[in-house]
Amino acid sequence: MSTIVLLSASCKKDSSEPSNTEKICGKNWRIVALTIDPGIIIGSATVTDLLPQIPSCSKDDFETLNTNGTYTDDEGASKCSPSDPQTTSGTWKFNSNETIITLDNTDSYNILINDGTTLKYNFSQVDSASGVNYVYAATFNK
Repeated sequence: MSTIVLLSASCKKDSSEPSNTEKICGKNWRIVALTIDPGIIIGSATVTDLLPQIPSCSKDDFETLNTNGTYTDDEGASKCSPSDPQTTSGTWKFNSNETIITLDNTDSYNILINDGTTLKYNFSQVDSASGVNYVYAATFNK
């Protein structure tokens, strides 16, 4: 899952409050929570917490956003498949007020929290078969 990710901005700090760009770039972001609303049926249970469904080999993966508008996904210490590349990359950018991040000009995420240590965003996905609109919320720590 591609988690997360700039126009031409820098991570240089000044005396003002850091921008979302300054808070997000140059850090290794790892997933710590993933929820879905409404819940989905797995077996006989309705599940809203998807983190336990993520294979352990994916939980050490991390994403790094760079100031040049690129990002890198890294498989971390454990790969789910030995033939997978260690890293993949793409592009990212913020909207003008740095509240929505877009990866590879296709997937957009609404930033809920970005304090430089925790990054939380959500996104919606409509199930084409049922028409149900699912809202996912993902939380990452640096």
